Amino acid sequence: MNATIDYLKSNRKWLVRNFVVWGDDGTFEADMIMTEFVAGDERIVFNREFTGETAQTVIFKNLVDHRGNLLPEVIKSPEIILIPRNPVGSFILGNVGEKSFRISKDSLQLSNSLVDLLIMEMN
Repeated sequence: MNATIDYLKSNRKWLVRNFVVWGDDGTFEADMIMTEFVAGDERIVFNREFTGETAQTVIFKNLVDHRGNLLPEVIKSPEIILIPRNPVGSFILGNVGEKSFRISKDSLQLSNSLVDLLIMEMN
């Protein structure tokens, strides 16, 4: 058999149909370095903040696949493919985590984006 097909078949996959994306693309992740002075102690703090518009965070355990099964709470090395269902563009913001990811739509469009999510565990 084809090694690529064997590899793709060996991983867990889920298809989530008709997922509504409402998060705005004006949201972005900013790395921040701050200083803090409290009661004579000085600190430098590294922080990562999401700023801008309303972000949409998707948690894997809250999704239901096309067969009616809940997705697991943790997915190792997940990859997500967005399959558009309407003309409004959407995309993944930042890195995909083992428990969740952020997703946004084109903020120039007034309506929400509708996509199918193909979620694969890449091991």
